[in-house]
Amino acid sequence: MYKPFRRILIVLLLVGTASCSAERRVSASDSVVGSRSDEEPSAAFRTWLGRTWELARLGEKDIPAPVTRSHEQRPGRHPGPGSRPTIRFTSEAPGSLSDGKPGFLSAGGWSFCNGYGTTYALGPGDQLRFRGFESTLVGCDGPDSLETRFFRALASTRRFAFDSGALHLIAEDGSRLIFVAAPEGAK
Repeated sequence: MYKPFRRILIVLLLVGTASCSAERRVSASDSVVGSRSDEEPSAAFRTWLGRTWELARLGEKDIPAPVTRSHEQRPGRHPGPGSRPTIRFTSEAPGSLSDGKPGFLSAGGWSFCNGYGTTYALGPGDQLRFRGFESTLVGCDGPDSLETRFFRALASTRRFAFDSGALHLIAEDGSRLIFVAAPEGAK
């Protein structure tokens, strides 16, 4: 009887927190792991909606951080050569990508060469699925380019985990995309 009451209290606290701020601002030193060990994974995921994440690892390949960052990045423009792919999850309903599927929300960012958008749905526990990728059409290196592998890994995602300030998107075979929180102001 105590557990259902605790879960209801957690949900009420999360709803109250979410209504106070549409987008949570955090610094790079903030921990990404939920503040309570008994917090539902999907509730922890929702606390980070609006945060931009940079790809740090694609399977077994490390993706180095750019040496310098452009301070004059314009909205709608690719961040430039050497930048890491990004992803940003929102609580917004999708436009053309939804295919009428209830429960899907919008996500998107920059890949190695292109801007992209997709929809995602959280399932019970730590389940996460993507559906309906759309991207710009800038050519990349070929059929097994980092770009292609990045999109294939996103499409294969089945669950997520937070660990030591990183977001892990995990495929059924255990392969991972590992993202770290992007610096404040990154899109």
